Amino acid sequence: MSRERGGLVGRNEELAAVSVHLGKPVPIVVRGPRGAGKTALLEEVASECRDRGIRTLVVELTSSSPTSGDETWDLFGVQAVLRALRAGFTDIGGSRLATALAAVNQLCTPSAYESPATRARLLHQVQRLFDSFHAGATAVVLLDDVDAAPATVVTTAWAALRAGCTVVVACDDETVALELTAYGDAAGHVVELGPLDEQYVRELIAVTTRQQPDPAVTPAIQAALGSLAGNPGAVLALCDPLIGQGRLTLVGGALCLADPDAPIALPAGHWLVQLAGRTHPFGLRLLALIADSERFGMDDLVVFADAVEGELDRCGHAVDEFTDLGALRCAPDGVLTLASPALGAAAVAAVGGNALRALHLAFARHLVARGRGPAHALLPLADHLAAGAVNGATGVSSDVGGLDAAALLEHAAHRVRPRNPTLAARWRRAALVHCSPTDHAPLLASLVRELTRIGRYDWLGEVVAEARGAHVEPAADPTDTRDSRELAAAACLAALHTGIPSPASLRDAPTAPPRAAGAAALIEGRWFGANEPFRTAELAAALAPLGATYDPPAARQPLPGDGWFDPIGMFESVLGPAYGAPRHGPLALCRRIVDDYRRGQWDDALSAARTLSATYPAATPAREVARLLAAEICMCRDELELAENWLGEPDGRSAFPTLRSWVEMGLLGCRGQADATLAFGRRACAAAVRDAKAGDAAGLHLLIIRRAFMASTCGTGEDLAEIQEAAKACSSPSSDREPSPTELLVTAVAYNSFPAARAAAAALRTGGYRTELATAHLIAARTADDARPWLRAADEIAEQLGDTRLRRYIKSLARTRGVSLPRRTTNSRSSAEVETRIIQLIRQGMTNRQIAAVIRFSEKSVERHLTRLFAKTGCRSRLDLVAAYERGMLAGT
Repeated sequence: MSRERGGLVGRNEELAAVSVHLGKPVPIVVRGPRGAGKTALLEEVASECRDRGIRTLVVELTSSSPTSGDETWDLFGVQAVLRALRAGFTDIGGSRLATALAAVNQLCTPSAYESPATRARLLHQVQRLFDSFHAGATAVVLLDDVDAAPATVVTTAWAALRAGCTVVVACDDETVALELTAYGDAAGHVVELGPLDEQYVRELIAVTTRQQPDPAVTPAIQAALGSLAGNPGAVLALCDPLIGQGRLTLVGGALCLADPDAPIALPAGHWLVQLAGRTHPFGLRLLALIADSERFGMDDLVVFADAVEGELDRCGHAVDEFTDLGALRCAPDGVLTLASPALGAAAVAAVGGNALRALHLAFARHLVARGRGPAHALLPLADHLAAGAVNGATGVSSDVGGLDAAALLEHAAHRVRPRNPTLAARWRRAALVHCSPTDHAPLLASLVRELTRIGRYDWLGEVVAEARGAHVEPAADPTDTRDSRELAAAACLAALHTGIPSPASLRDAPTAPPRAAGAAALIEGRWFGANEPFRTAELAAALAPLGATYDPPAARQPLPGDGWFDPIGMFESVLGPAYGAPRHGPLALCRRIVDDYRRGQWDDALSAARTLSATYPAATPAREVARLLAAEICMCRDELELAENWLGEPDGRSAFPTLRSWVEMGLLGCRGQADATLAFGRRACAAAVRDAKAGDAAGLHLLIIRRAFMASTCGTGEDLAEIQEAAKACSSPSSDREPSPTELLVTAVAYNSFPAARAAAAALRTGGYRTELATAHLIAARTADDARPWLRAADEIAEQLGDTRLRRYIKSLARTRGVSLPRRTTNSRSSAEVETRIIQLIRQGMTNRQIAAVIRFSEKSVERHLTRLFAKTGCRSRLDLVAAYERGMLAGT
């Protein structure tokens, strides 16, 4: 596979191990599994040889060629050598080489291999050909893909060695390596290509896509690849399909993985998927069944052979071959698992959902036919019955060898619920397909509550949609009316948690009285249609059919996300223990973004914001929180263009006008418009206080702190007095309450009060709120007798956040207070290493912005490194810089 020069990633040590022997008549074997990057390494070696003026021959060995067709008769691989020499003849050719080429070409025919004598003549002429190629100069022969050619091709490598050439061979097979490195008196060398570390996998993705990958992309791809996680070929094989599917998309200046919970599959053309399909007619079905089963062991092969009408011996051989390939793993207890989840996902896609469900049901029937009924195989039976019935596969025959499938699934779910409630819910969901009409309603109601309790809102949405689809006629009696109200409430619950609006038939479900169902439909319609957040009382009314309650006094108590919009906290307050917090989906991402922002884990917050924006593009309050906090982070890091892009234009009325005003005020301050910033702050604060009195206090404390900070540097006394009054709106009106951190900070600013700043810092430190804590430290540093510990603590937080604006202010204040701050470096790589990588990426034609994305530096840092390189070398252009590097004229790089 052809690659751009400079694209070799993570193989510097291996490249050096080969380079040190170039020019010596020794064999070097580059060995590694398929996709390890052997071809890329050989191309980089060839590039280095040409830069050093070494005569180089690159031979691509295959069993056939596009022009001559099948060449399996060519046991020595001579035709490939001839093609390589003809391609480079204009650079290395001469009359002697032309004569040798003609002689070998005449001899190299299928008949030449029919007798030892003619083979010896051919080999003699091949060595003369390599003698002519060497011609007394330093020469290197690179043989790629040796495994695709007959084993006797090693004889050709020996001929090149006898001619005095350095021979570098790329292969997978250990036998080839041992045979070649044992040649004559020359001590051979084996260079092993192991898996790439995560940092190099990330750089490989960046180089390939020319975009900075989000921090969550590399771990997700590696988790999907499993045993192939460090295999460069497998990583590259996933990138193109994910981009084509829209799963890898550019969001907020980084390449983000949309819908990260969906399976990531190897492409159908990947060699491992194709090999699994070619090895056995049932190979992909076996891998798909193992991937889609809770447990599949060696003893299940007997049943599998019956289900696919295959022979048991052939099934056993398939397992052995897949294990040798590294596709399967066999535990000591005989349980089989896929070594690569991406291979399992590819097998499932190749087999198809309907065929796989049919296979599961056939497996269950054969289990029963073999006498392995509920008494002996309850859990395997339940697993295969469930896999054959979910995903809307209604109408499946409930007759599985005469068993009551619904009862079996319920019994199995009861058995596993204490240790695996998610699996129990999956089996109970399948029981809905098999149960009788009279049992459907109570089982559905119970399952809705169970899925809510374990936080599986993706399943809840599917179950409710399937149930509504099976009962489309309006209900007549009060019992059915209650069931319909519960379905409407459950549909709303699922829609908000999954980011997928429920079908219109569910939102418009007829009920009498319509209040509860209408409240659920209203909340969902406002959330997705008008980008309006809900209040706790509204949520309780919507979810009343599911047991939600609303206690106004309790609702006024501070929640974990007090001062922020926390929908999960609202669900917890109205549903209590019946509610399970989600681990995935837009609401889970929204809470992660807020928590990571407050804890100072800004890279994680940005990553979650990108994921939410890429996966759930609809304008919702959760997405607006993500955009506003991402804009704030980018602004603090001096990435103003990105901040403006994140902020964008409001989609109609902003869901959080106070939070948006906080970000907009910060951007105005960044532009140096002090008067405009203060005027904007006055108007925004007045509006925010009015909204807080109406029940919408999200972001008020942030706006007040920002305005107080601005007023203390360039405002007036009236501003500070007004801000103090506004700060009281951040707390409950109880007379015996403690002042909130916001009030303490505003007091510290207004009166230069060190005790107030210290008290605010203590409260924020206890809560783990790093972003507000940095502000408290700064305010304390202004008035403390000893500013040193406060400034150093603030500087440490600013470094953790990557907040360049805050660090600039800290340095300015440190100079004013006569405090020296410890020097901190943001990257431990040496300048020479960074400059070398920059030049390599320039060789690929990358811009400064693209280079910055790959090496995870700012664009300004890349420009500074280039400026130093130009000054050191005297080069005037990027082209001159690359040329000087290739000639070895840059000391230290």
